[in-house]
Amino acid sequence: MTEQSLTRSPVPTGFNLVLPPGWGKVDLHEEVVNESILTLVDRSIDQLPKDLPRDDVSKVRMELFKQLRKAARKASRANGMVLYLPVERVRGSVVPASFVVSEPINATGAGFHSNQVVNGVAAARGESETVTVDGSTATRIERIVPPPEKSEIEFSSRRVEYILPLPGSPFPRWLAVTFSTVGDGKPDSEYSSALVDLFDAVMMTFRWSYA
Repeated sequence: MTEQSLTRSPVPTGFNLVLPPGWGKVDLHEEVVNESILTLVDRSIDQLPKDLPRDDVSKVRMELFKQLRKAARKASRANGMVLYLPVERVRGSVVPASFVVSEPINATGAGFHSNQVVNGVAAARGESETVTVDGSTATRIERIVPPPEKSEIEFSSRRVEYILPLPGSPFPRWLAVTFSTVGDGKPDSEYSSALVDLFDAVMMTFRWSYA
C-alpha cells in the first residue's frame, strides 16, 4: 500500500480497546519499553501520600520499576507485544491482575486448517467457548494454572485467553490476548471472578484498526 492510498487495508494494522480506570500499558518493544515503564511508575508514585519522605518515595520508585521490568521481560519472552496492568491503587493496594497481547500466531505447514489449529490449542489449554469480538468469531479459553515449581509464587492463577483470527489475512493468523490474576489467593472466589468479568468487559471493547 502506498502513502497516497485512500482505501482501507484489508488486514488490520493494529487494535484499540478501552482500559478500566487506573490501568496502563507497557509497550514491549525493546527500544521503548523502559520509557513505557517509567510513565507507569510516575503515575503510580503520584498516588502516594504527599507527606511521604523523599527517601521512601525513591525506594518505592526503584522497587516498582524493578517489578514492572521483570513483568515486561516475562511477557516479552512469551512473545508479547503489549502488557496491560493496573498502576493506580484501590484502597491502598494494586489490583493483582494483568493481560498481554501477543504477536500474531501463524499457521505453517501443508494441511493446516484454521479451525484445527484453534481447536487443538483450546483442547490443550482448558475449557473453551466460541465468542464474538468486533463482529467476528473468536475462541475464549479459561483455566486454573498452579504456581511453577521452585518459584516464589504461592497461589494458583486464573487465566483467560482470547484467540482472535486476523480478518482479511491471506493465510491463517491469530492474535492471542491472555489475562492472568491470582485474585485473593483463591482462583474461584468472587473477587477473582469479578476480575475475570472485568477483563471480559474489556475484550468486548476490542476493535481492529486499519491503515
